Amino acid sequence: AVASRSVRHDRPATVTFLVCERETVILPGEAAQRDRAGTDASERARARDVVQRRRGSAFATSGGWLAAVFWSAGDAVDAACEIQRGVLVTGAMAPGWLRIGVNTGEATEHDGAFVGPEVDRAVRLAAIAHGGQILLSDTTEAMIRGRVTLRLLGDYRLGGPRRRAAVFQLIAEGLPSEFPLLRSVGPRAGNLPVPSSSFIGRDQVMVDSADLVRSNRLVTLCGVGGVGKTRLAIELAAEMSDEFPDGMWLVELAPVADPGAVTAAVAAALGVTPQDGAALVDTVADALGGRRLLLLIDNCEHVLGPACATLERILAVAGDSRVVATSRERLGLTGEAVFAVPPLALDGGAASDAVALFAERARSVRPGFGLQDRGAADAVIEICATLDGIPLAIELAAARMVAMSAVEVRDRLADRFRLFRSVDGRPERQQTLRNAVGWSYELLHDAEREVLRNASVFAGGFDLAAIIAVTDDADEVDLLGRLDSLVSKSLVLVDQTEVSTRYSTYETIRQFAEEQLAACGELVGRRDRHATHFAGAAVTRWEGSLGPGWRAAADWLETELANLRAAFRWSVQRGATATATDLAAHSALLGFSVQLFETVEWAEELLPSAAASAVRRLPRLYTAAGYACFVGRAQVATTNAHRATELEAQPQYEACEPGYATFIEALGQVYCGNLDRYIELTATVAARSGSNQAYGIAAYLDGLQSAGRIDEALALTDDAIAAARRLGHPYWIAYTLWIVGLAYSKVDAKRALLVWDEAAEFVRQHRVRFFEGFIGRDAGRLHTAEGEPEAALALFGPAMEAFQRAGNVPQLIITLASVPALFARVDRFEAAATLLGALALEPSSAHHVPELVEVGDRVRARLGAGRYVQCTQVGATLDRNEAVAYARRQIELARRDLIERAQQGPPGGLTRREIDVLRLVAEGRTTQEIAERLFISAKTADSHIQHIYLKIVATNRATATRWALEHGLVGEPLAT
Repeated sequence: AVASRSVRHDRPATVTFLVCERETVILPGEAAQRDRAGTDASERARARDVVQRRRGSAFATSGGWLAAVFWSAGDAVDAACEIQRGVLVTGAMAPGWLRIGVNTGEATEHDGAFVGPEVDRAVRLAAIAHGGQILLSDTTEAMIRGRVTLRLLGDYRLGGPRRRAAVFQLIAEGLPSEFPLLRSVGPRAGNLPVPSSSFIGRDQVMVDSADLVRSNRLVTLCGVGGVGKTRLAIELAAEMSDEFPDGMWLVELAPVADPGAVTAAVAAALGVTPQDGAALVDTVADALGGRRLLLLIDNCEHVLGPACATLERILAVAGDSRVVATSRERLGLTGEAVFAVPPLALDGGAASDAVALFAERARSVRPGFGLQDRGAADAVIEICATLDGIPLAIELAAARMVAMSAVEVRDRLADRFRLFRSVDGRPERQQTLRNAVGWSYELLHDAEREVLRNASVFAGGFDLAAIIAVTDDADEVDLLGRLDSLVSKSLVLVDQTEVSTRYSTYETIRQFAEEQLAACGELVGRRDRHATHFAGAAVTRWEGSLGPGWRAAADWLETELANLRAAFRWSVQRGATATATDLAAHSALLGFSVQLFETVEWAEELLPSAAASAVRRLPRLYTAAGYACFVGRAQVATTNAHRATELEAQPQYEACEPGYATFIEALGQVYCGNLDRYIELTATVAARSGSNQAYGIAAYLDGLQSAGRIDEALALTDDAIAAARRLGHPYWIAYTLWIVGLAYSKVDAKRALLVWDEAAEFVRQHRVRFFEGFIGRDAGRLHTAEGEPEAALALFGPAMEAFQRAGNVPQLIITLASVPALFARVDRFEAAATLLGALALEPSSAHHVPELVEVGDRVRARLGAGRYVQCTQVGATLDRNEAVAYARRQIELARRDLIERAQQGPPGGLTRREIDVLRLVAEGRTTQEIAERLFISAKTADSHIQHIYLKIVATNRATATRWALEHGLVGEPLAT
């Protein structure tokens, strides 16, 4: 019922939905110390009263703070304004605490509530808004056009049949009007694949499953193989992407044969770094704490126990995240909501979803295919019914349209499938799919069957070189032809980019092909060849990564991780220690640089058996095990790296390049706190000639500056950068720039920041994510010390996000402990005190950031003892993840304040760096001279010049110089 009027249960009506969502913000003071549940209840009651007075009706919606329906769009908008003003006036919640979405469309009432695409669109609008913001859909805008002030924000993905639509922001007196870009703008974090084919039908399934995800932290999509669980999960995640600001992450468990590797697979997908003394599952769970993301765990059924254990721990800690799992059976965890994924609908005949899928896939292999002929249409309807509406089975049948008619496909299927019906005539869908795959397999030529069988040994896909390696007497051209034929028959999937082509199979088809391979007695031999191929490839890729080829090699490692994992486990099981050594050693020697520390664990695990076998590349395995210093096992890592230096002196062994193991031992020493030994060892590496200078000089420089020997360190900066650039290895260039910046930060802040600016740009360009947090954090600290809070605020948030994403707790604490000084700089003393209260629970924070004590004294003096204690007590109630979320939110608010103040700031909206560049342009300096003067690359200098032209509307150097003179920028000293 809506204001004494009813929406007919059997007839949709046009109504307007208003959805309010909470934005959880923790602030110091009395409001934060109240009982949150009581405050929430009273404010919700206040909002319900507003709805009723505005002739609307509140109803329940899953996961929402408040939902209401109105007959008039104008009433809904008036209610939204009044609710938002009430929040701001009462002060019962933090400013901007509510996000509101308003959408108009047709809906039907069910038991006093409303569900469906139009409600979901209102929910989506609220989800992408910021606190204090009111968003309207295009349909609502059309109803109230001219009555209120609206700002068009662009087109956004809102779900429902129309998918994308225009979104408007309501501008009203007494409400904030300036907000950051909507949450859905820009590339979304995550690793979701982009489907290569269209998603047919399932509109109501999408609505129902999305509703479950919003109201349950764990949703399992259950169903037989081939029913479309994975594809539905991916589409669901894409559709809900705006509701998960920390991204959507897919973990594919199908390639994970070892139950013990389930958690490692999750960690690898999320980029989480193991921590010493903590179980990996705890590290993963902690890394997700305080983040709002959607985790897709695909194909759980063969590792059900370990998958359940991992998810149970994650769900216990990561309260704001959601998990969607796919499995042929329910997981059985507490709080699990199960969604049975149905086959495609068959009712409706030629208009059914099942027939639509068949027709669409048939057209991909036979353009012009249609259902105009009644006989063909009837045949397709019968095919879809015979296949029980299972999407994968339908796709396999449709692929045969390349050389058969619909009638021929139906006739070939009919007799075979009739034999396998259960006695009561009901479909046994798993058997239906198996027979569909078997029927497609039997229609293949022998050579095609061989390729499909061989493809079953791969985990996570393969390229042409890999399938050639496991195929007897393979001719490349012939094999390409067979793969193309299998792709056209939908038995093999292809993913093509401008530079590469990669193949894969559906898991159901892979399992069937593996059974055929075993039946032929070839499974062991093919897996041996698979392991041998990837062992050799790992050696080759590592050797090719020692210079400019690092990024390509790292990309290969990340792509082939599942195959490398499977090959390593198989080799260990077979006792093929030399092969396992090549896999573990070279995967780890490369993997540490992209934070795949699972590979380092392989090296550590293999050491006893490899040492007993005295394999030729044993020094490389010990060196790789030395990288455990990065995950907290510094002492054992140092011992292993030192053992590598001993073995590489023996002629029967093949080592890494000279000096590399010593360098890894030095890293272990510094992580153990032995700075003098670190300096001693890195000095020997730096003194060598050759490529090891690219990291040796930088590491030695690092030791010197850490020991306070600044003049000696500064004397090496040019040599360090030159050596790194000479080698061209992106990881070592980023490492060197970071270290050089640390040295300069002790004596020349401007130069240090210039170096770190270049480093940050280099890291972005080459995706050297290892250093994102370090460079951002250290530059942020220096900007704070130099009185440049705007730059510091822009850096600390991403730095915290990088360390939190990687699960790097020690560095996250150091970064968090660096923020109170910044808050004090921008007069946010209550926020600083609250964060100091949270940091009191982290004893290491004061050790790593000793200025915390002095900052605390300043903040206490400014606030007064009573207020300071109140704020720190609030902070003491926050756990680490809550403290990070609080800090990041306060950083966002502080940046917003500074932006408003800056409206009267530097002319043209130029940044400090751009003003420096413009002054040099006005002096007549060339781009190269500007680059040398500011210690940046010529490409970066030119990029700054082009941005300046855009901002000041200049077309060349002459007009830019004239503008600089008019605004008094020429003749002033460069900013410091």
